[in-house]
Amino acid sequence: MRARLSIVVAVALVLGACAAESVSTTTVDQTTTGTTPETSEATTSTSGVEGPPNITFVGADGVESTIVDTSRIVTLSGDLTETVWELGFGASVVATDVTTVYPPEAIGLPVVGVGRFLSAEGVLAQEPTLVIGDTQTSPREAIEQIRGAGVPVVILEVPTTFEGLYEKTGALAEALGVPERGDDLAQEIRAEIEGTLSTAPPLDPKPGVAFVYSRGPDVMLLFGSEMTTQPLIEAAGGTDVGATSGVTGTVSITPEALVAAAPDVIIITREGLQALGGIAGLLAIPGFAETPAGREGHILDYPEGDFLTFGPRIGASLELLITDLRSVLGDS
Repeated sequence: MRARLSIVVAVALVLGACAAESVSTTTVDQTTTGTTPETSEATTSTSGVEGPPNITFVGADGVESTIVDTSRIVTLSGDLTETVWELGFGASVVATDVTTVYPPEAIGLPVVGVGRFLSAEGVLAQEPTLVIGDTQTSPREAIEQIRGAGVPVVILEVPTTFEGLYEKTGALAEALGVPERGDDLAQEIRAEIEGTLSTAPPLDPKPGVAFVYSRGPDVMLLFGSEMTTQPLIEAAGGTDVGATSGVTGTVSITPEALVAAAPDVIIITREGLQALGGIAGLLAIPGFAETPAGREGHILDYPEGDFLTFGPRIGASLELLITDLRSVLGDS
């Protein structure tokens, strides 16, 4: 049984044209434990709509940036785009990476590629005044090239817990100079998640759930702990069989390991399922048909952005997963 998820996570990159320019200084301070901090200075153009001047922010990569202009923002993942929008800076977003699918206003903006395979040239072509990425943004050389051109690059932690999501929301708001709005948004997300969980009857016994990432038969990965999928599965009432099998991050699927994990439900990205030719194509891959999920047809598919990133609409995604698990298992 396939479930259709209407929630999509968006990413937007903010790049805007500057009517008049003035030159200011951006200081980037790279600090690592046990070493002397390195400081470099570069100039960045400021014009148009400016945020509060001289916001100093230390990112998850340990780099201190001074943010003086938020008029042209580039975001490098879908959840960051959506959060920037919710914090009131949507009009400043002028470019996105390919994972941006929401909000509708972000669709059609210039796309600078994929945040995990970053091209500095593509980003700089948008003349950004601020670039926002996370700890999965790579390569590091591209990030440093953008900084070397005088553009602050704020790096945020990728959360793997709900508490981490609230903290990331607050950190992004701090970088944009609106910490109070960040606190409010984090509380809104928390209230939606907790409200959903308070009305969800427990599943007994807890079903084993496997999250599978695929882009076709040659890319079949089982997700485990330290991935954004684990807290969703567990909050919805399931047990993440990847995590309980000892998987940290991702691992290539083998038929033997999948059969041993014995998931009652398999979740797969909708894009991956389509690339495999649907449920029949998935079950034709060795190991899948031999699992309880395969035998019973307990397959759920969702758009990639909903399960691979945390964003402001995660509560709605959680609510749908709770409903779908109970529906597919016949426990309403």
